Amino acid sequence: MTGLFPMHRWIVLITLASLASTSVMASEACQMTLSPSTVDYGVSTRAELLARPLGNDGSFGVRTVHLRIQCPAARAIRWFFAAPSSDALHYRWAPGRLQIRIVAARLDGAPVQWQRDDGEAGLLQPGDRITAWRSGSLATGRHLEVELEIEARVSDASSRVADLQRFEGFGTFQLE
Repeated sequence: MTGLFPMHRWIVLITLASLASTSVMASEACQMTLSPSTVDYGVSTRAELLARPLGNDGSFGVRTVHLRIQCPAARAIRWFFAAPSSDALHYRWAPGRLQIRIVAARLDGAPVQWQRDDGEAGLLQPGDRITAWRSGSLATGRHLEVELEIEARVSDASSRVADLQRFEGFGTFQLE
């Protein structure tokens, strides 16, 4: 009997890139790398998605990426993630949303706090600009390392597909 029902599968791919804006590249030649540069959630069925330990919340799981920024001279390093938004709080990812959380940041090897323009830490939101802070003030340095968690989510309705479906999202990390 199972041969009569199509198996619903989808391929999940999030492509992230590290890019420096032309103003930074022209003035200070900072280098930016992202590892890995692509987050691939593989091929899954809806049943596999719902059986994940995170429950029925539509999460494809959390993946970790590392953003590294190296500048030739010490400076305040301000960066952001540029991608289409699904709403004021989330980035768009195929029929769902993409969440990005800063886990840890180190500037010149020492831990630093990070701050969004509105002063709150937490999930990155569309339009956020991130800066490193130490002892209550803007921190300067040459080498910034940021550990990020990427999570892709879809609604229950979006996970009901009739054929092979590729879910993709794109964005770039940029310096100011």
